[in-house]
Amino acid sequence: MTRGAKSFAAVVLGVLLIVAGIYGWFGETSILVAGAGLVVSFMGVIGLLSTQSRATLRRPHAAVYVLLIVAVAFHLFQNLRMMSPDLALGWLLWALLPYGLVLGLSFFEGTRRAVIAAAVLALAFDAWNLYEVTRSTSSTAVLAFIWIPLWNTMIVVPMATFLAWLAIRRHEVVLTDAP
Repeated sequence: MTRGAKSFAAVVLGVLLIVAGIYGWFGETSILVAGAGLVVSFMGVIGLLSTQSRATLRRPHAAVYVLLIVAVAFHLFQNLRMMSPDLALGWLLWALLPYGLVLGLSFFEGTRRAVIAAAVLALAFDAWNLYEVTRSTSSTAVLAFIWIPLWNTMIVVPMATFLAWLAIRRHEVVLTDAP
């Protein structure tokens, strides 16, 4: 098995552990299982990055850094406003998980600009979620803070990156075919 295949398997295993931990399949140790899944996933991403040659890796676009700073500020505000007066580091890191994926994807030449759309869309979902939770009268509305980072990581960021990549690629093909 190649290093790339092992790294990809680590990412998949990490995501499965995160989901199993969130659903509470391991009882009282579920939070530890989810945390271990997060670590395993990030190690897999680092392993995938290490399989790339230096020639194919690029520095992330400046807009990615700006969006990551905005995301950290937004989630710090959300964490301190909605959770408690004290910083809940685990919840903050959980909320920033999709932006870790954005940062990881932004190192690749092909997705360097496409992840900007993914970060904007993830921030929009986070802002919409905060708005809906603060306006809700339901006692279970805050459970959305658990699910939005998961949906952003597994659905929004990958799909937005892919669709933006397709749009950029199509635009570049149109420009090269122009007379």
